[in-house]
Amino acid sequence: MAQQRILIFGKEFAALRQGRYLTQEEFAQKLEMSPANIRRLEQSEAGGMQVKSFRKLAALLNLSPDALRQQIGAPSGETDDASKTPRMGPSTPLHDAAFPTGMQPGSGRGVVEVEHFHGVSAARTEDRTAAQRGKAPVPAGAARRFAVTVDGDCMEPKYHHGDVVVFSVDAAEREGIVEGKNYFLQFADGENTFKRIFLDAENRELLILRCWNEKYEPRVVERSSVKLLARATHRLTPDE
Repeated sequence: MAQQRILIFGKEFAALRQGRYLTQEEFAQKLEMSPANIRRLEQSEAGGMQVKSFRKLAALLNLSPDALRQQIGAPSGETDDASKTPRMGPSTPLHDAAFPTGMQPGSGRGVVEVEHFHGVSAARTEDRTAAQRGKAPVPAGAARRFAVTVDGDCMEPKYHHGDVVVFSVDAAEREGIVEGKNYFLQFADGENTFKRIFLDAENRELLILRCWNEKYEPRVVERSSVKLLARATHRLTPDE
């Protein structure tokens, strides 16, 4: 059974620790968490913190859980289950019409739900159009976003297997391709992948796809073969 989690914002969480002059190891000990999870939560844009850990943090700060949530997390009335991604029926192709538009518009500091696609590989290149779907709570923002679970070690050490990454179609369209940034690409044949993108110096119609993990060779594709492009904007990192 999935643990209930509160979605918290990494910078605000880190500020609480720093304001009390605690090391990550000391903070972890007080919350009965691992130092690695304290680091992951602080470094992520937003991450899921177990309810039991959140309550310990509130007690440590002499705050009510609701007051703490106003400081570092979702407003009252939003979902507490920040990591749960319920299954919604049989596998659905990632290239169906709903894929690029899976988010309700939101604004301000809060949480909304976006479509969450599971098990999209960042390393394998074979056809992987079938993916289970659900919902993922993310910080409010631009409308056309979706979340994907990373499958594989291609993007390590920046993104790890099992990380949930939020991608924005709007960001990619607004900025164009920013070399070295991380993108979700969907090709005309239905293949999907997660890579860093660089432009070929001699032919700007060619894209060079690279992993953060240097054991994987770069891949060159034609820009015209890309059906959908979305830039990574958040990583939702749950605690242990």
